[in-house]
Amino acid sequence: MSLMTSSSIKLADVSAIKGGDIVKQNPFGTVTDPYEIRDTAYVSGNTIINQSIYSVASKIFGYETVGAESLVDGHLQLWAGEYRKQNSFGVVPLVHKFDTRSGASNAILGYFSRNGTNGQPVSVVTGSQTLNYMRPILSNSSSAAATLPLAFNVSSIDYDSKKDLFHSNYSVPLATARALSYPVITPVSSSNGLELQHLTLLNHYLAASTGSPSVFLFDGPNSAKSYTKFSNLLSVEELGRLYVDLLATSKPVASQQAAIDAALKSLKQLTGVSYAPFEYFGAENPSTVFVVHGSHESTQLKNVVSKLSSVGLISIRIPLPFNQAKFVETIPASTKRLIVLSPADSTQLKADITASIFLSGVNGQISVESFNYGTDFQWSPIAITKIFESFVDSLNPELVLDYDSLSSSLSNGTVVTANTSPSGAYLIWGKDYGSFVSVADKLALSLSLDDSKTIFVRNKFDNSVNGGSFQSTIVSAPKNTLYASEIDSANVVLVEDPSILTSYDILATAKPGSTVVLVNNKPIKASIEEDFVVKLPLEFKRTLAKNQNILQVVDLSIIEELEKVSDSTKGFSADFLLQLAFWRAALPELNGYIVNKLLQANGNGFELLATVLDNFIKTVDELKGIKLVEVDPRWVDLEETKLEKKEGEEQEEEEEVEVIELPYFAKETAFTPNPRNNGEVSEDYVQSGYVDLATRITFPEAFNVKQELRPDLPVKNFVVKVQENKRLTPSEYSRNIFHIEFDITGTGLKYEIGEALGIHGRNSSSAVELFLKFYNVDGDSLVEVANKDDTSVLEIKSARQALADSVDFLGKPPKRFYEALAEFAEDEKEKASISRLASAEGAEDLKKIQEVECSTYVDILKEFPSARPTFAELIKIIAPLKRREYSIASSQKMHPNAVHLLIVVVDWVDPKGRLRYGHCSKYLSDLNIGDELVVSVKPSVMKLPPLSTQPIIMSGLGTGLAPFKAFLEEKIWQKEQGMALGEIYLFLGSRHKKEEYLYGELWEAWKDAGVLTHIGAAFSRDQPEKIYIQDRIRQAIEPLTDAMVIENGSFYLCGPTWPVPDITACLEDIVVNGALKQGVEVKDAAKVVEDMKEDGRYILEVY
Repeated sequence: MSLMTSSSIKLADVSAIKGGDIVKQNPFGTVTDPYEIRDTAYVSGNTIINQSIYSVASKIFGYETVGAESLVDGHLQLWAGEYRKQNSFGVVPLVHKFDTRSGASNAILGYFSRNGTNGQPVSVVTGSQTLNYMRPILSNSSSAAATLPLAFNVSSIDYDSKKDLFHSNYSVPLATARALSYPVITPVSSSNGLELQHLTLLNHYLAASTGSPSVFLFDGPNSAKSYTKFSNLLSVEELGRLYVDLLATSKPVASQQAAIDAALKSLKQLTGVSYAPFEYFGAENPSTVFVVHGSHESTQLKNVVSKLSSVGLISIRIPLPFNQAKFVETIPASTKRLIVLSPADSTQLKADITASIFLSGVNGQISVESFNYGTDFQWSPIAITKIFESFVDSLNPELVLDYDSLSSSLSNGTVVTANTSPSGAYLIWGKDYGSFVSVADKLALSLSLDDSKTIFVRNKFDNSVNGGSFQSTIVSAPKNTLYASEIDSANVVLVEDPSILTSYDILATAKPGSTVVLVNNKPIKASIEEDFVVKLPLEFKRTLAKNQNILQVVDLSIIEELEKVSDSTKGFSADFLLQLAFWRAALPELNGYIVNKLLQANGNGFELLATVLDNFIKTVDELKGIKLVEVDPRWVDLEETKLEKKEGEEQEEEEEVEVIELPYFAKETAFTPNPRNNGEVSEDYVQSGYVDLATRITFPEAFNVKQELRPDLPVKNFVVKVQENKRLTPSEYSRNIFHIEFDITGTGLKYEIGEALGIHGRNSSSAVELFLKFYNVDGDSLVEVANKDDTSVLEIKSARQALADSVDFLGKPPKRFYEALAEFAEDEKEKASISRLASAEGAEDLKKIQEVECSTYVDILKEFPSARPTFAELIKIIAPLKRREYSIASSQKMHPNAVHLLIVVVDWVDPKGRLRYGHCSKYLSDLNIGDELVVSVKPSVMKLPPLSTQPIIMSGLGTGLAPFKAFLEEKIWQKEQGMALGEIYLFLGSRHKKEEYLYGELWEAWKDAGVLTHIGAAFSRDQPEKIYIQDRIRQAIEPLTDAMVIENGSFYLCGPTWPVPDITACLEDIVVNGALKQGVEVKDAAKVVEDMKEDGRYILEVY
């Protein structure tokens, strides 16, 4: 028993966003090691810039930024401060953090005055306003700043207080750099990771080679918060070598412009990649050319220009010094008009361009015009097209607004697999603290597993609406293609709550004919249409009908019913249901592979049988959890209902109702959800003493103390007793397979055919005592553990009980354990070794430790003695003991007070010569008659056909025979009730008949009794040639054809996964044979078998 008590401790007030919070927002995983970034990686542009700086810098000064103090240097702090990663030169860079304020550059100058330069640049990482704060000191003629090698890496991040949003502000840092005569380099592509790396290095090299400051100016919010696939990335070592090679080319130059030209030339010679101060893209002979500065802006414009044949685009890579001659050379000869796209508060870019045209002598041939955009401008295809239309009369917008440019349908001949992802654009709207935040990240993760696609994710928090709203943009585009990352034509739109429809015009950014998925959270009394759809805003319904959108409703009110059916999905059911709705809308061709998508989305550490999710999906369909709602074309003409006047009432003049235009896009007012005061919550783990426990037991009402059986387990549990434990294989045989029975008399435990019994195993008392001694912990000391389902509820356990019941200290530690343990290592060498195992660099070593050496948590703690968390901290980072399910081998109709299992003890010898065991199988094999244990029941897809006369074909390997013993017991019961039985076939496989003919005497007796029609036993090693279960099935293909095809039978396979392809091939042969018998043609036997799965006639329970 454990004690539960309600308790509370105040959370610290969250007043600032730390770097760790930002770096952990990557849906594809936190980059804890700069060495992980190489070749191809799903990261943000900021992360790549951080890696490039880290590779070559020895001293880094970071300055806080608006919105999040470590928005632009979070990874630098993480790698240097927490993980102590070395750079390409074998040193851990010194990373200093400062506030942004007047005199912000004093720290840098002070450092140089004390330590000198030795020719090595100091990297400065900051936001757009910091350079301006530094300007007074940097511009001081008596200051040494002008002759110091400062490599400024400036994010354009800024905040517009009038419009309440974050945006990119290039104007302020450009103006400051111009005043200080600093060169400025800006990437022209936000999706080219190699350009980000090269230009970051180029900036560092310029500072080193000239001995004076240089500025690398890059995008703000989008670079920090957009995550996508970057290819052809250089590793830390390759960046280091390239930088050294660049330094070797350094020569004295006469001017700043000459230094830039020489640096670009050297970079081209070393890499083969040419970077010009200005880059042209577009039509060969355009009359109108647009000019822009800014990575995100340029990338979005390039996508639109690629679809047109009459316009061009010049992207500015080096705005300062502005090379007038190079700019004029970049302009196509056919150009008549230059349209300068620049921020509303800046005219300098147009002035530079106008001067270039004038001084070149072509001012009479080319006119220079401008378009000024605001801080809230959205660079979506429609918005860009409208700009172009205002300057180009002959432009055909249909070429740009091609709604099928990212079609979600698959091309003909595409083979759908578990990793297949559609091409498309998706918008997800939700509450900032709602479940959609994590659902969006999980969808992006599973989409990214298709190597033929590039996935883009951009999450925004708008805290000005509804107390906090969230929008996620996800784009799935064919690899190496241009795409828009600001979406105004989504293929699928998911909306978490109808209240969002009154705050945003979500259909304005939905493609006509696309699918809109709404979520209902309230109980349905009559129907979805009557209780939910009728309450939707009229304008929303009108637009749905006008745009011919498809409307689906996800009914989250069924979650409780879903979790009653399968407690295994408890806590995940809503996520699974939302993801299921997405995949059915985005790629209906996935069919059964949706199960794989649900598993992929939760990462490698997530354990759940595919059959459980199969059953989950079927239950969703039975409960109509995803409802297709008919969009009535007549909704186009819907009008507000007006109240009729009662007789005698004065008729008042109707007031004109002001129509409020809702915003199309979420504006970014924050980088995290709106802070809430959640009141008081408990800490996860608190060690306490006897006095506290005695107080709680003495006054249980005051502390809400209850005694419960395993309150840490989220399922209904039962205490049962062992009534038989019998080994079935000979004692001298290498495999211990045993039959175990539990007495369930008076427990209330009920189970159905095919269900599984969950065993809540315990660690042995001897292992617990050894660990207590090793870790020097008093086994009777108490620890409070937060309940897994409700953190306000604490469970009080002794250290001994926690180790026995809750903590898997004899299991294999995952990667996240090493990440957590590294923080506690006091020895620097041990800390580095542990951190390496948690990094990409140490992946192979970690795999060896986990899969070859099979090291346990205890082994790792012994290997690194300086890493000693307190016991309370330790049990927090060790994974909990997991329930293990075994197929039930009995029918409760035949055994009303018992439940049977068939189990093999998993054992092996590790490289150290130790005999090792599977935790739960060993635990069960050691139980004696009369011992008690905690169990629970888990639903399964292994069900008998609805009619007793339908044939069943059972195939099982090893302990996979367990459910078939239950099936046959159920059939015997049916026969005793006078029911007619269909044919029953049993196919089984094992190594040797003498040792592993499990339940053989029962099968033979039931065949003799006329219950079992046929036994096809394959003992693979009892004869010279190998005979497998599929061979026995093919030998009986004729009667099996009749059973499956003619008599509508069901086929079951239980056991390991390896025979699935062969057994499936046998079924396909049966289908073809049946078609021949019936004189019909089957074009795709594999599809027929797949349909059998969908219909519940081909059931797999494999592991």
